[in-house]
Amino acid sequence: MEIDVLTLSLVSLGLVALTWLSSRWWYLRKLRAAQHRMLSLDGAHQSTLKLMAQARKQIEDLQRVVAEYRRRLTTVELSVRRAPDPVEAKSDVQSDESVAAPSKVPVVWADTQPL
Repeated sequence: MEIDVLTLSLVSLGLVALTWLSSRWWYLRKLRAAQHRMLSLDGAHQSTLKLMAQARKQIEDLQRVVAEYRRRLTTVELSVRRAPDPVEAKSDVQSDESVAAPSKVPVVWADTQPL
């Protein structure tokens, strides 16, 4: 009888240890998988933030270029309105090179190049 109690207690202790070890292995595996997913999501998030910063910078550069073109077009239109002779004003507009290109060459981004 005493041997049965001792055997039963040792077997139950072994089952508890086996259950604890298997659950530890299972949850550590799940935890590592979750950490791997979190790291890859964090990398994707950092990449997205970098792309957003580049897009904002590109938008600001393009807005500056558009403002420069608008300013030059406004200057040319005002000079055309002030001109007394339409034929003479037309030749001035054609010879004026201020509309041709902005003073500063805009930054060209790799993702906006024609294919």
